[in-house]
Amino acid sequence: MPTPTSNARTAATPTGPDLPEGPLSEGSKGPEAQRLQFVLIQLKYLGGRADGDFGPKTKDALMRFQRDWRLTADGTYGPATRTALLKALTPVHKPPVVSKPSPNFESRNGVDIDVIVLHHTGSNRVSVDLATLRSTKGSRVSSHYLLSPTGTLYQLVPDNKVAWHAGVSSLRGVTTPSVNARSIGIEITNDGSGQTPFTEAQYRALEQLVPYLARTYKVPKENILGHRDVAPGRKTDPADNFDWERVRRAVDQVL
Repeated sequence: MPTPTSNARTAATPTGPDLPEGPLSEGSKGPEAQRLQFVLIQLKYLGGRADGDFGPKTKDALMRFQRDWRLTADGTYGPATRTALLKALTPVHKPPVVSKPSPNFESRNGVDIDVIVLHHTGSNRVSVDLATLRSTKGSRVSSHYLLSPTGTLYQLVPDNKVAWHAGVSSLRGVTTPSVNARSIGIEITNDGSGQTPFTEAQYRALEQLVPYLARTYKVPKENILGHRDVAPGRKTDPADNFDWERVRRAVDQVL
């Protein structure tokens, strides 16, 4: 559960033209360079047409892609860049959401999203969780999303706003900006006992939502965390029986 302020799986098969095996670099010419350009155009890193001439514009486009994917930005096309391009071509989609606005949010004030935090709510009742996350009384809390046992996904706070879900916390010791300011919070309805299973419907929704958010906001895989990771010793969610591997496998397909 948050602390007060202080359907289907992602597709694994890439779409688009086959990528060349490489290697390619500035000065390369021919069909393989053209195939690389087609993909860079499709991903909106390169403008114009694919002429098969790997010149400065193609190199610059490839370097921008490499920086976005945290690769060595040398403008050279090789195995690591090919793998990243294939993942970039794998489509991601936001699952359907039911809007249940919470008044408990604030501006991000220009802070970029680079963390995703998963929680359990400490309850098995969606109605209770919705009421808590939307309450204006007492210690006000919220999250961006609440995921019910049936897989229904509620959006309570827009992604571009700060939700109050992490409380006193840090990202590997870093407290500025706060975890709330830089993160998206996902609450999963579950009592957190470690005995109540997280449902198949919840996992399927997470396998779609988390990769979508990670790709959309360029969240590093190592910053997809549980509340226990940003508030160690204070929080234990999600519970020990949460299957992190399912979520991480889905993310690995697209990042």
